[in-house]
Amino acid sequence: MSRQCPATTLKGGQCSGSVPESKYWCWYHDPANSDKRRRAAPRGGKGHRSKVSRELHRLLEDLTDQVVSGQLEPYPASVAGQLVGVRLRLLEFERRVKEQDEVVGRLEELEERILAEKKKSGGRRQWGA
Repeated sequence: MSRQCPATTLKGGQCSGSVPESKYWCWYHDPANSDKRRRAAPRGGKGHRSKVSRELHRLLEDLTDQVVSGQLEPYPASVAGQLVGVRLRLLEFERRVKEQDEVVGRLEELEERILAEKKKSGGRRQWGA
């Protein structure tokens, strides 16, 4: 007979996962599965995006400094203005991606709740309950 996982969810409630025999945690909360969970988790470009953003920021900052100091010619003021505009667009892009990541995280949480409810009800839909 399986029992309920003793872990606490991010919202503070008890995990609804069932624990296999001879285990203390469900698969999702078992520390032994942390590497498997990390590999299985959707990446969505999360790690790659921040590295690219940091590199672009550094490059744009360096170019802006060179143009403003006069090391890059011609038309330093025009080029510097364009570089500042590019940086602003990059910041807006990052903001939208962060917002989208938050929405995806909330959606994944809702999907987990739906699966947990399905497990509790044995796959039957509980209308009005």
